[in-house]
Amino acid sequence: MERVLIAGCGYVGSKVASDLALVPNLEVFGVRRSEGVRLEGVHLIAADIVNGSLAVLPAGIDRIFLCASPNDSSSQAYEDIYVRSLSRLLEFLEQKGTKGSRLLLTSSTSVYNQGDGEVVTEDSPTEPASAGSQCIVRGESLLRRGDTSVRLGGIYGPGRTSFIESVRRGTMAVNPNASGYTNRIHRDDAAVILRFCSGLAQPDRIYNGVDCESATRATVANWLAVQLGVSLKTTTEGEASHFLRGNKRVSNQRLLDAGYQFLYPTFREGYTALMGSGTNGT
Repeated sequence: MERVLIAGCGYVGSKVASDLALVPNLEVFGVRRSEGVRLEGVHLIAADIVNGSLAVLPAGIDRIFLCASPNDSSSQAYEDIYVRSLSRLLEFLEQKGTKGSRLLLTSSTSVYNQGDGEVVTEDSPTEPASAGSQCIVRGESLLRRGDTSVRLGGIYGPGRTSFIESVRRGTMAVNPNASGYTNRIHRDDAAVILRFCSGLAQPDRIYNGVDCESATRATVANWLAVQLGVSLKTTTEGEASHFLRGNKRVSNQRLLDAGYQFLYPTFREGYTALMGSGTNGT
C-alpha cells in the first residue's frame, strides 16, 4: 500500500488529503499544527514542521505534498515554510521515505515579477521583488530530481468568494481602459493538479497552476456584474485592490501538454459553480 503525507491541511491541503483518502490502496496522513479537525479517511498528526520533532511522522512515505502556508506576510514566515520546512521534509524523505519518494510543493506565481502584461511561462525569469517570494524561489532550488513545484495563481473556491461579493455589493470599481491581467485557479483544480503532477512518470520541475484564461480584473468583474444583475462601478484612476497581484499573463501550456484536463477551465465555469451553490463570500 502506498503512503502519502500532506504537510499543511489548510484550504488546499485538506482537499488534497480528502480526495486522496478516496483512492484505493493509499494510506493518507495529514499534518496540522493543531488538533481538533477531522478529515474522513485521513490519519491526522499534530506536528510543527518548522521547529517540532519529525519523529512523529510515519516512515515509508512515498509522496509528500507540502501545502503549508506562512503564518503571516513576513520574510521569516516565508523562510520557515519554503526553506526550513522544505529542507526538513526532504531530509526526512531521504532518511525515512521509500526509494524514489517524491515531494510536491505548492508554490506561487508571485515569483514572476513581470508587470507589463507579458506572457510568462515556467522558463521565464523569476526575479521577485518581495522578500517572501524570494524565499519561495530559494525553496524551489532545493527540490531534487523528481520533485515538483506547482506555482499556483490566486486561489478561489468554496468559502473564498470575496471577489463575487465585492461586485454584488457594489464595493468594487474598475478602470475599463487600464485594468491589469489577473491569474487564478479554483481550489478543486489546484488540488487535482498536485495529484496529477505527482502521478507523472517523468515530471517537469515546475508547472504553472493557473486556469486557461488570464483575464483583466475589469473583464472578470464585468462578467460577474452581468450574471448577478448589478451595475459595476468604474473609475479613471488606478485599480488599487488586494485582488491585484501584478499584471502578467501566466501560461499553463506545460500542464495542458502533460495531459491535464481542467474541472474549471476559466473563471466563468468556476464562478458559475460557486454562485449556483449559494456559497456566501468571506
